[in-house]
Amino acid sequence: MHVTCPNCSTKYNLPDSMFKPGAKARCTVCKHMFPLAGEKATPRHEEPARSRDDDSSLEDILGSPDSGFDLDAPAQKKSKGKTKDKGKGKSKVGLVIVLLVVLLAGAGAGVYFTMPDLFGKLGLFGNATAEAPKTSANGSDEVTVTDNIKNLALRNVRQYYQPNEKVGQLFVVEGKVVNNFNVPKELVKVEVTLFDTNNVTITSKQQYCGITVSLFQLQVLGQQELESALNNKIEILTNNTNIPPGGEVPFMVVFYNPPASVSEFGVKVIEAKDPPKK
Repeated sequence: MHVTCPNCSTKYNLPDSMFKPGAKARCTVCKHMFPLAGEKATPRHEEPARSRDDDSSLEDILGSPDSGFDLDAPAQKKSKGKTKDKGKGKSKVGLVIVLLVVLLAGAGAGVYFTMPDLFGKLGLFGNATAEAPKTSANGSDEVTVTDNIKNLALRNVRQYYQPNEKVGQLFVVEGKVVNNFNVPKELVKVEVTLFDTNNVTITSKQQYCGITVSLFQLQVLGQQELESALNNKIEILTNNTNIPPGGEVPFMVVFYNPPASVSEFGVKVIEAKDPPKK
């Protein structure tokens, strides 16, 4: 049978066996105690009464003989609790995103203030100031071996042609530079030169170490996209700084549609820096 709280009009659906002479119930919404008096079921055209779940046990609603029956709260209470939990979940996600942004900003600021000269060397702020390579007496573009690069060795150097769907033919040279100094090095730069059958220079290209691209990228990216990837200054700062003794840094140099007269190639380290002293 249906029973309605006379104080707050909350309705409950209780078993007929609970309606005994002198029986009372306590509304769990307003805590008002009132005698049990049944009423007819609500017609379909009226607003349906809020009722208890059918699987609730009598122990959940029976109170002590002195206090009468203790009724459960309507189902609407539970739904509000769920909505509140969803709100908490969204706020947690927002907090995590804010924390990640703060951490990334702090890391960038730390690199800038502790190693500001690196940003200047790579042209991240202002114009880059690259040193011109020294020229030998015979006029060829040959960099003199200095104390700063004499113990930097080349390893696993290889060359191959790679077809590209946008450019045509690529001539790729890649390998690694090993730091054989007993102190760290950084901003290592290499130069690759292409020669013909008469050992005459056809073209040459300089490249900072620290970045390579995948075979798939070599196949599908255009020239501008490849150059942008291979000269990403953030990745160079990440991979080509503080190279420890015995450490190594990769490099990749790409030539676009080289002439058919290319017969040989040469690779050399032309530049390296000492990390700033703390």
